[in-house]
Amino acid sequence: MTASITLRYFAARGRAQFLRYFLRARQVPFTDERVALTADFAAWRAIRDDRSIAGPFHKLPVLIFDGRLVAETLPIAEFLHGALGDPARLSTDDNLCHKMLLSSVYQDVMMPIGTLLWAEAVYPGVDFGALAKRTLERMQQQLKGLEQTLLEWQWLERARSRPVMVADCMLWEELDVAQRALGPALNLQAQPLLARFHRDFAARGVCEALKDEHPSPITGRGAAEDDIITRVHASLGAAA
Repeated sequence: MTASITLRYFAARGRAQFLRYFLRARQVPFTDERVALTADFAAWRAIRDDRSIAGPFHKLPVLIFDGRLVAETLPIAEFLHGALGDPARLSTDDNLCHKMLLSSVYQDVMMPIGTLLWAEAVYPGVDFGALAKRTLERMQQQLKGLEQTLLEWQWLERARSRPVMVADCMLWEELDVAQRALGPALNLQAQPLLARFHRDFAARGVCEALKDEHPSPITGRGAAEDDIITRVHASLGAAA
C-alpha cells in the first residue's frame, strides 16, 4: 500500500492502540502521531479547536488517509478494514461477525475499563471500590460471552487461514488492558479460548514490540494511572 497515512492520538493506548498494532502487523507504513500528555493537557488544548487536526467532533483518534480525514474509533477501524481489502478475504457472514466483534469489544471491554480509570476525575465522590467490583463482575460476564461466541464462530480456526484483522488486534489489546487494569482477580484462564488467543495471537510479537517502543498509560490519566490501578487491585483483592 502506497497511501500516505497518519494516525493521530494521545501518547496513550486508549482507543487507538489496536489501530497501531493493525497497521504495524500488516506492514502498512504510517505516521504514528502522538499528542503529549501533561497534567494541564496543554498540547491537546492547543490543537483541539482546529478541525483539520482534531476532526469534526474535536476529539481523537483521527486518521488521515491520502488527505482524507476519518474520525471516531469504530469508523476508522471499518475504513481500514475496507482500505486493506479485507472484506474480500472474508465471507459475508464473517464480515458481519467482524463488525459485531469490533462493536462488542469496544462497548463492553474497552469502555468499562476506561470509565473505571477515569471515574474519580469525572464523578467526584464515586464509591471507587464498589465500582471496581462491579467492573470486574461485568468484565467476567462479558468475557464468558465472548468465549462462547468465538467458539461458535470458530474464530481462531478461521484466523489461521487469513491475515490479521483489525478486530483481532482490538480483541488482543483489550484482553491485555483488562488484565493490566483488573489484575489477578480477572483470571483470564477461566476462559481457555481467550487465554489461548492472547498467548498465541499471530501478531503478539508486533504488539509487544510496539508497547516496548512506546511505553504508555492506558488512558490520559498519565502519572496518576499507576496509583489508580494499584488501588483497583487492592479493592479487588480485598473482595476476593
